[in-house]
Amino acid sequence: MKKSITTPRGIFNIRMYGDSSKTPLILVHGWPQTSYCWHHAAPYLSDFYLIAPDIRGMGDSNRELDIKLYEKDEMAKDLFAIADELGLEKFYLGGHDWGAAIVQEMAFLQPERIKKLLILNMLIINNAMGQNKAAEVLVKYLFRSSWYQFFMSIEQFPEAILAGKEDIWVRFFSRGISNPIPEDAIQEYIRCYKIPNTITTTSNIYRTISKDRKRWKTYEGKTINIPTKIIHGVLDPVIIKEYLVGVEDCFEQVEITLLKGGHFIVDEQPEAVANAITEFLKSD
Repeated sequence: MKKSITTPRGIFNIRMYGDSSKTPLILVHGWPQTSYCWHHAAPYLSDFYLIAPDIRGMGDSNRELDIKLYEKDEMAKDLFAIADELGLEKFYLGGHDWGAAIVQEMAFLQPERIKKLLILNMLIINNAMGQNKAAEVLVKYLFRSSWYQFFMSIEQFPEAILAGKEDIWVRFFSRGISNPIPEDAIQEYIRCYKIPNTITTTSNIYRTISKDRKRWKTYEGKTINIPTKIIHGVLDPVIIKEYLVGVEDCFEQVEITLLKGGHFIVDEQPEAVANAITEFLKSD
């Protein structure tokens, strides 16, 4: 089921799967995807009431242009507003890519509302050691795999280059490593990227990175006291395995599942990801 809800922070589209009487599980997508990235995993997550929002500026959610609203702590507040509107006080929470950065921000803002936390293929925002180790590797290649992040950070440049070429842009990135990304998912990502102002709003997610990193430095030395599961596609060329160095010091309780796949591990291996999620959430 797909619906639009209005919150004090804007209008957001959400997808819901399963029985609303079951424990809610909020899963947050990354770039250049939408909430549809969880669609093929949903049948394997039937033990939960799955709620998948489109984050601000993507999918069918609000295209507010105020760049400050794309700082990840602000986007975390969006997700809490969605939970409030749905009447969810406590819930399981997970995210992939930028969605995983947002849910980590949520874990610092209101940890008491999160029963368990899932992080998929994203750096750990309070893990200076892992970020430094990854940088030591990536700098040898001039951060070549992250070129698009620098491109999207340039003011007005993506808008000038990508307009009318959204399908080429999205399809370029929507390539699986262990398995192809399903065509129906790619078509949905392309459809949403063509919505007016999306090039700007998605670029704003990258244009705010410097402010995010400055805030993340204030989290260093702090631990997240929520049982956490990291699921990582180890063939990811951007969020490389070195980002995981030192994660044990960032959480009171953490476990890691490594899958032989790329960055878009949910699209590539929905059943394996869902099984890892289920095993973790149902464990005591």
